Amino acid sequence: MSEKSDLFHCDEKMLTYDAAVVLEKIVDGLRQRKLTATTEDGPVCVDLPLLAELEISFKQKVKPGKSKHKLSIELSWKEADGAE
Repeated sequence: MSEKSDLFHCDEKMLTYDAAVVLEKIVDGLRQRKLTATTEDGPVCVDLPLLAELEISFKQKVKPGKSKHKLSIELSWKEADGAE
């Protein structure tokens, strides 16, 4: 049976500038093939493979008087896919 665990989760409202700073840190980690984050339980570090699948979507939901936009970025891989 497989086992899932949340290593890190961020869901907070922030200035778009601050969101850009967070994304820049992620980009730096992608370039180094190592993502790091600090959680309540301490640091989390994930080594990245050479090859991964990138999915980007931009959605818009329009209602009278208001609209909602959502940008989703997902990078996924399987350990077997990342063989060097």
